[in-house]
Amino acid sequence: MTLAFDPRAARQALADLPELAAQENLIPPGLARVYIPTQHLKVLHLDASVVVGMRGAGKSWWTAVLANDKHRGFVSEQLGGSSLARVTARVGFGLDDTEADFPRPETLGALVDQGLDPVDIWHTVVLRHVLRAVERPVPFSDCEWKTAVAWFIEHGDEANRLLTECDAQLAADGRVLLVLFDAFDRLATDWEKVRRLTSGALQLGLRLRSRRSIRTKFFIRPDLEEDDEVWHFPDSSKLRHAKVDLAWSSADLYGLVFMHLGNARDFGPRFREATGRVSGAEWREREGVHVSPPQISGEEVQRSIVEALADRTMGGGPKRGYTYSWVPLHLADAKGRISPRSYLLAFKRAAEHTAERWPDHGLALHYTAIQQGVVKASQVRVDEIGEDYPWVKPLLEAARGAEVPMTTTELSSRWPADSLGQVTKAAGDKLPPRRFTNDPFRQGSPEALIDDLVELAVLYRTKDGRLNMPDIFRVGFGIRRRGGVKPPRRT
Repeated sequence: MTLAFDPRAARQALADLPELAAQENLIPPGLARVYIPTQHLKVLHLDASVVVGMRGAGKSWWTAVLANDKHRGFVSEQLGGSSLARVTARVGFGLDDTEADFPRPETLGALVDQGLDPVDIWHTVVLRHVLRAVERPVPFSDCEWKTAVAWFIEHGDEANRLLTECDAQLAADGRVLLVLFDAFDRLATDWEKVRRLTSGALQLGLRLRSRRSIRTKFFIRPDLEEDDEVWHFPDSSKLRHAKVDLAWSSADLYGLVFMHLGNARDFGPRFREATGRVSGAEWREREGVHVSPPQISGEEVQRSIVEALADRTMGGGPKRGYTYSWVPLHLADAKGRISPRSYLLAFKRAAEHTAERWPDHGLALHYTAIQQGVVKASQVRVDEIGEDYPWVKPLLEAARGAEVPMTTTELSSRWPADSLGQVTKAAGDKLPPRRFTNDPFRQGSPEALIDDLVELAVLYRTKDGRLNMPDIFRVGFGIRRRGGVKPPRRT
């Protein structure tokens, strides 16, 4: 069945796609922006304790959504009444500085410096949440966190009894308390404290697995999960080997775009009717939000929708690539991961550029405009990596104009003589490169620094050992690809 859309109406709807900002607090997004990727279903399972996701994958976003009763209920309803329906959620650490539910990073650092065990600190946080969840008095309710942790340590047997009684009460009521942990990279500005505090939280999570109705969920970055020191405690493999990746497939990313189009004010009804017809399933309405049917995630259906919105190929025939597969290929990092923010931005900019340069084009998106959308997404992704890892940007800016693949020597030779000594300082109030600052054998070496860049998926090694860079970063840093197509220029 052939799809066709009014190009101007579709173009405007694509131009109106939201620019997703990084989640910086515990306020959830509007329900119309709550999309559940197929690959995130495992993440939502109550026994999925460790969730690993890169910047922009949705760690803090899911923390805010799950912590909110209305949003959690909305998600549960979309999933047909999942186990989330009986969940009471609280945040054990996240993007909040009020200290109402957990200590701020400064407080945590002070507690660790005073010799307090991170496991005891987090145990105190969880006990407070558990007592409040069953509406029982908290013995240290009005205390500062230092005093609260001291009470927990001094009254260990009583604390364990309270935890057991509350767990039994939750089970009798058919409820589960889910305690969410996020933003571990903000626990401190040095790896040693981050490791100790993260490891302490994970150790507590392991202990709580024996409880019937108390669960923990930890959202952590890949570089922290890959740090073996974090997992240096007995039976850590029980958690680590059961980790779940917070990843986005290309089908889920297209589904995200389609969800927004289906909820567009003017274009939405036409889009829902046409895509419902081609997929053989109707969109549902929940809380005033139109939810796309699962059938819309099939490759054949998605490809037909994309080809009704954009040029089928990237110009000059199939040799340039089919648009449907070209877009995700050029937005992925070295590990094949794509940020939903990059996807939405690429299509948004493509629509704006088509309207500016090809307003009479027969489809919503011109292939050249899609290239420009990728350029814009690359620039923003470079800015994002610079925000989370400030030390990365000056190193790769020094390689601007270079060609990849390149050798380790070719890359490190572009770094100024004093640049290695400035790397840790360049990190500012964010974590410095892990291997470069902590590797006992290669600390301070270019090789360790390059391994840190590989770990972040900014670089990857080819079969012959040279260094290459995925397009999402290569274009933004103005680095050429040897023997390949030049990066598209901004117009």
